[in-house]
Amino acid sequence: MYKQKQIVIKFLSLFSLALVISATIYAVQAYSFSIGLFNDFDIQISGNNYIDTARIEDEIYPLMNYSLLSINLTDIQNKLESMDYIEAVLASRILPNTLIIHIIERSPILLLTISDKTTFMDKKGTLLPANEKSIGIFPVPVLSILDDNEPLDKYLGDITEFVQFILSEYPIFYKNLSEVIIQAGVWEFYSDNNTKIYAHDSYLMSQLNILKYFEKTVHPMRDLQHYRYIDLRIKDQVIVKEKYRKG
Repeated sequence: MYKQKQIVIKFLSLFSLALVISATIYAVQAYSFSIGLFNDFDIQISGNNYIDTARIEDEIYPLMNYSLLSINLTDIQNKLESMDYIEAVLASRILPNTLIIHIIERSPILLLTISDKTTFMDKKGTLLPANEKSIGIFPVPVLSILDDNEPLDKYLGDITEFVQFILSEYPIFYKNLSEVIIQAGVWEFYSDNNTKIYAHDSYLMSQLNILKYFEKTVHPMRDLQHYRYIDLRIKDQVIVKEKYRKG
């Protein structure tokens, strides 16, 4: 009986403390609203390099409220993350008068062209609109699909796998890549040094692994720029023709 009484007393004490804390918070919040403590606030936007700050402000303007405390941060995040070129958003408050919005933008990795249509792709395979401004800002390799009878969706999986492979496993290949052409089951790669590389689409990653090993083998006496073309289409073989030699 004594233990039960002690438990009840402890519960009532904790309950009373919670009520006091809640009432205090409510009173402070009500007082802050009444005197307009959070009514005037600044908006600080960071992380955006491609998207204009003015455009971001226009998007979030309908979500702004008279008080910093009454702004729904989740709504701001969802609204901005629906925009092209924005991958993630972190919105937070710094009391008493600052709203922080940090933008993480998507970065194009390839410029895709098929049937006279042009679009960017990022490393996750997300398609991004390409226009005169974005093409001028993002100097990325161009990938052309010379098959007007097939939709881009047919190739997206293979292109995404290729991009993720070279960025993680073979970054030097991407660094020197200027153009990719896909046609009739063959991928043609053109380096900045005018070396042409042929690979078959059915085992593309295996061929690129062979090319990576070949490049390590000939280094430092040779690198890929010393070859006019490199053909990987014969399984487990690398057929080359060097530059600056006749025949």
